[in-house]
Amino acid sequence: MSSKLQSVYAPNPSTTRGHAVHLGGDPKGANMLYTNGRSVVIRNLDDPSKAHVYSQHAAAATVARYAPSGYYIASGDVAGNIRIWDTTNLEETILKTETRAFNGRINDLAWDFESKRLIAVGEGRERFGHAFLFDSASSVGEITGHAKVCNAVSIRPGRPLRAVTASDDLSVNFYHGVPFKFNKSLTDHTRFVQCVRYNPDGSRFVSTGMDGKLFLYDGTSGDKLAELSTADNAHTGGIFSASWSPDGQFLLTGSADNTAKIWDVAATAVVNTFSFGDQQQQPEFQQVGTLWQGAHLVALSGNGDFNYLDRATNQPSRTVVGHTRGITALTATGPAAGATQATLWSASYDGRVCAWDNHGVAHVVTGTGHAGTQVVGLAADVHAGTLQSVGMDNMLLQTATTGDAAQARYDAGAQQALTGVPVRLAAAHGLTAVVTSQDVVQLRGNSVNATLRPPFAPTAVALNADASLLAIGGKDTKTRVYAWTPTTSALPPQPLLTLEANRGEVTCIAFAPGAAQGDGRVAVADAQRQVLVYGLASGAVEISQWVFHAARVNSIAWSPSGAHAVSGSLDTNVEVWSVATPMKHVCIKNAHTEGVSDALFLDENTVVSAGADGLIKTWQITY
Repeated sequence: MSSKLQSVYAPNPSTTRGHAVHLGGDPKGANMLYTNGRSVVIRNLDDPSKAHVYSQHAAAATVARYAPSGYYIASGDVAGNIRIWDTTNLEETILKTETRAFNGRINDLAWDFESKRLIAVGEGRERFGHAFLFDSASSVGEITGHAKVCNAVSIRPGRPLRAVTASDDLSVNFYHGVPFKFNKSLTDHTRFVQCVRYNPDGSRFVSTGMDGKLFLYDGTSGDKLAELSTADNAHTGGIFSASWSPDGQFLLTGSADNTAKIWDVAATAVVNTFSFGDQQQQPEFQQVGTLWQGAHLVALSGNGDFNYLDRATNQPSRTVVGHTRGITALTATGPAAGATQATLWSASYDGRVCAWDNHGVAHVVTGTGHAGTQVVGLAADVHAGTLQSVGMDNMLLQTATTGDAAQARYDAGAQQALTGVPVRLAAAHGLTAVVTSQDVVQLRGNSVNATLRPPFAPTAVALNADASLLAIGGKDTKTRVYAWTPTTSALPPQPLLTLEANRGEVTCIAFAPGAAQGDGRVAVADAQRQVLVYGLASGAVEISQWVFHAARVNSIAWSPSGAHAVSGSLDTNVEVWSVATPMKHVCIKNAHTEGVSDALFLDENTVVSAGADGLIKTWQITY
């Protein structure tokens, strides 16, 4: 058996309130470049569903930049490490150079126009900037003169070489090179300076700050030429980011006043304004990053959404949404469930639930959701055509799965408060079972049917296809299988079966297709890396060889035929198992760098997985 990566559904950038996000682009203008967690994402601008992800950083990546030659990407992380890697073969991403610029977070990187030298700036303990050669990492000057953290850097694209840096000490520093040496400090801003950028021909550069000001300087001498922010209709909040048009005549800026603006630099005037949200100072609608790549103008909102801007209408022509935090749960529905097309459903730590259509495009489930709290479980009910979600807000929410994914919305009449913090849930045939810290809550349709309290601490739950069997796993390592009906008001005094071979706290359970009372199989996984398969006729262990995980197993699911199963673990691996030959398995190593949250079969030969890295991946399995 073998596996091959088929597609990647990339996360959007992770954002932090009050901080700019520096977006990058390739020299050809086809892709944008950004980071999320330990991943560096290269994403196609025309078709954002196409993405490549580089995940070789040992710490969270913060910024990435293409070399002007297009052959290399330099990416930095929170530990001060910079990795320079080859882009000519993105399947291998050969590392060219790795160096530590300083001990601390890297906030921005800049290449010189020859693709030979770089400057990194950030929060170093011993210094706030470092200039070096890309191939040998040897120093090519000193980035000095700042008293606080540096937020941005830009190098003049031509000779004589110049560089500018922006800092929380309210100054923009100007350097001559090479070697780079401090020349003067520009102190026009009165609050933190967030961004500095040279125009394409190097004749001018701009600086933006949290004082809402935008200054234009001569690119060679560093002399101030104009203050653009005195124009009519200027920003009323801090300016996070600026990006030049390819011809250098216009600027795109993003601000905390929930707007992005296009400036005519020669006329020192605003020519387009794009507004987001219904009032100012909403963090989720602040425009914290900008990118002008060819015909594409992109502004990044504080909630991680990409806004493609249309100059003709002053409105976004497209909004690209997705997850910005780790994914905690995953499920799927398809035509068999009554949907018009196959749909993936994913949920993340920040409470966002997304529906992914069969083109790899995400749509956020709208309506009153989980209010920014972690979603701990998703369950699709094929019979009822619904999706249930539970979160750390102690709420169970429902949405229909039978319509267009782009129209998915929470059912306001189907929200239920739970008796405790939810741990797991299962749904089948119109019934839903939710395990909380103490209880098992049974719901039929939109209402609670019963709240059952087992004589043990429940940790996992599963229903078979017709909801006639309920399996509850516990902290005591045992799994009890009960006969279940819609009219159940209490757990039967004795379970049908007690499955006792697991050695750790039960973490997940899955009934095989066709499982019924006295027939079929059930898989039980635990925190001690075991996946055991029990027969429902006797309760005996039928398969004990699925033990190749090295850490807690977070999910287990069966293929449609029941001939295979897939599991995901905290050890970052996805394992595909065979019932007929239990010792033969496919190990997809490092599928998700922060651990696998969920994995399931889309069909007999396609596995989809999701992890705390915010990524969703599909894999082609060959038996």
